[in-house]
Parts: sequence; structure tokens; C-alpha cells
Amino acid sequence: MISHSHTPINPETIINLYRNGIFPMGDHKDNDQIFWCNPITRAVIPISKLHISRSLKKLCFKKNFEFSINNDFSTIISNCANREETWINKSIENIYNKLHALGYAHSIEVWEEKKLIGGLYGVAIGKVFFAESMYSKNPNGSKIALIALMGILAFHKFSLLDVQFMTNHLKTMGAQEISRSLFLYLVKKSNAAKTKFEMSSSCIIDKNLINIAEAKSLVTGIREFKHQV
Repeated sequence: MISHSHTPINPETIINLYRNGIFPMGDHKDNDQIFWCNPITRAVIPISKLHISRSLKKLCFKKNFEFSINNDFSTIISNCANREETWINKSIENIYNKLHALGYAHSIEVWEEKKLIGGLYGVAIGKVFFAESMYSKNPNGSKIALIALMGILAFHKFSLLDVQFMTNHLKTMGAQEISRSLFLYLVKKSNAAKTKFEMSSSCIIDKNLINIAEAKSLVTGIREFKHQV
């Protein structure tokens, strides 16, 4: 389901729509129009169920990748928008920068030898993280950002990672599709909870973080609810 809007959107409206499974997208980077998406199926990655390939693990162990949280949100969203085809227009950039200032939108920056090589941003409401976009300047930059994100979410006992639409890239990382009704059930179940989006320990992509991101225990309970909705 898609509806269009030409009117300015305030942060409170955005948050309320997220709570009901609806998120904004831009028509085109050169068009400030916004439309609202409420997909029939939703792609999610269960917490601590990220699929990390052997080759990516070896790369992380070999290199000294670091990540930061909310270090440069405006640069991350700008870099996500810096491609030939993108749904991130100026209206989208402006509203998410406002959400960041209010403490809802967050970014992860990935560094190699003090150079920014990738990142992602999204919105945290209750114990649900709604991932919006990611990018890479170097190979695997966005995948490493996703490892960092999952580590943070698992550490703070988030219940769900929403990645919106299924892609081949996300499928290889462990994404699965669930129905709209199940998604809304899980979101509403987690809306009232409070949690943090930070890391008190070292922000290094190491074995400990990878173990957290792909732990065998299923935190979200998606399997438990699949036959209830």
C-alpha cells in the first residue's frame, strides 16, 4: 500500500506511522515528494541471527575495522543518498536529521585506518530498529556496518530488526519475510519498551561482536509467533 504526500511532515507524525508499520520514501532524489509504504510482506533479520560468511569473518579478523555510533549522522545519510538512483531526497534527509536530533534516528560509521568506508542509518522505537539505508565506499563496508548494528541490538536486547524489503544481499545476511500482520504484532508488542542504542565497550569488529551478532539463541521469538497470527 502506497500513498503520496506533498505536505511537510513533522517528527511526531513519522514516529506514529512507524509504530503502525508505515515508513516514508522519496520518489526520486531530484523530487521532494514523499510517499508512504506499508508492504504486504516485511523483510526482517531476527536478532542474533545474522549470517556472516567465512570470508567476511576472516576479513574482520585480519583487518582492524572499527565502528562508531552517531558520530556523523548527516554524512552517513548524505553518502547513502549519493548514488545515481536513490529514494533519499532532500525532504527525507531533512526529516531524518530532525529525528536524529530528537534521539530517534541513529547512524553507524565503519572505519578502516581512520577512513570512513561505510555505514548505515535507521530509527529506533522501543525495542525495534527500523533500518533505512546503508552504503559502502570499500567492499563489504555495509556488511560490516550490519554486523556492528546487530551487535548493538543484541547487546541491548532489541526484539526486531526491520530491513523493509527483501533483496538478495539481505537474504544472504539472514533476512526472512514475514506477513504484515505478524510484523505489526511484533512491533506493537515492543513499542512500549525502553532501551538504549550505544556500546559501552570497545567499538571494534572482533570475534566477540561477531559471536553476539550470530548467536544460536533466537531473541525475537519470530518462530514462536508465526503460527499465531
